[in-house]
Amino acid sequence: MSRAMIPPPPPRRRGKFWLYFLLISVTMIAVAFPTIIVVGIGMLPAMASWITDRTDQKYGFFCIGGLNFAGMFPYLMDLWSGNHNITGALDIVTDVFALAVMYGAAMAGWMVYTVIPPVITSFMTVLTERRLSALRANQRRIVDEWGDEVTLGIRAPGNGPAKPAPRPGAPTSGGGPGGGVQAAMAAMEAIEAKEEADGDAPMGTAQ
Repeated sequence: MSRAMIPPPPPRRRGKFWLYFLLISVTMIAVAFPTIIVVGIGMLPAMASWITDRTDQKYGFFCIGGLNFAGMFPYLMDLWSGNHNITGALDIVTDVFALAVMYGAAMAGWMVYTVIPPVITSFMTVLTERRLSALRANQRRIVDEWGDEVTLGIRAPGNGPAKPAPRPGAPTSGGGPGGGVQAAMAAMEAIEAKEEADGDAPMGTAQ
């Protein structure tokens, strides 16, 4: 009974994968062997980046491989539009200028992968510091306008040591728990009442 409850092992797909890979490889060699020669030699930097890049995202491979393929693609077009044979492929891979273009494009991809991340990091750091400075200036303005009570124990930059937070139920300068917020709300209500009184004064004078 215990043997019947054991699930069957999953089918082995590794053999099918290598079978399909072998069939595709044989077909490509028979049909497009000159293209395989150019791609195999021209994309060597991309293959090396795939092997050496240990990250899961493979950003280095995409940067190097993308520009490597961009440098190789014009020569593939020449091969496909001209003599698509082994002689034409050997003419391309033995051309020093063609190899310089392919490998130079791969080197440009490596430079992008190496230089761009630190530049972006520095740019984001500057933006973060500017945002932090703006928030600190806004905090100082609020403290200067409403007093230190609105901080409720949080020290505003440049305003001395932090005040201890009031204990629950302990009397504060605002008249109860959360006195800073209550004081700010009371001040806002007083300002609104004063504005309403100033608006009603001309009408009473006219009457």
